[in-house]
Amino acid sequence: MDLRKAEFLSIDLETTGLNAKKDEILSIGAVPMHGTRIMAGETYYRVIRPKRFKIESIKYHGLDPRELEKAPTFSEVADEVYRLLEGKILVGYAIEMDYQFLRRALKEEGYKLSNKKIDIIDLEKAICFILGEKCGEDMSLDNMARKYGIKTSYRHNALADAFITAQIFQVQLLKIIKYGLGSVDKLFELIKRCNIDRGFGSVIF
Repeated sequence: MDLRKAEFLSIDLETTGLNAKKDEILSIGAVPMHGTRIMAGETYYRVIRPKRFKIESIKYHGLDPRELEKAPTFSEVADEVYRLLEGKILVGYAIEMDYQFLRRALKEEGYKLSNKKIDIIDLEKAICFILGEKCGEDMSLDNMARKYGIKTSYRHNALADAFITAQIFQVQLLKIIKYGLGSVDKLFELIKRCNIDRGFGSVIF
């Protein structure tokens, strides 16, 4: 599939903790992308009421407990979340953790998550490799955004972080296309090869 026509979805979650087997989703932010276009008018944001809540986690996500009390449970929004993700290539920062949270939560509601996913950290490393650029040791979302001139005035909100991630990915995508990789399969092949072996010679596609 042509990268310019692929359906991507930048996602970010706020959770009660970092353990995908025990902790719960508190909010979901998602930004659809049609190839090299961010569909800003189709963004998705949901606050989710957890079964249990750790008050100390407020300092990270800033969600008001009163807002959480009025929010729907994941069970109540599971169908709309599944439909949101269905058929999309998921994009995220350190996406594996968010993916595991979503997979477990959806599995408990009878849905199977099997989307392809792209971590913008892995993609950045692959781009640096093929273009001979330096990635730097600090691959934080803030530093990656700074590299590409993207503002991060509002952070640790699921939708805000998903939008920052989407903007970074769009710049990365344009670099990949300019390099000569025009298909989704080639993009995943590049990421896979760079992850397996940083020592191979020039990348030829």
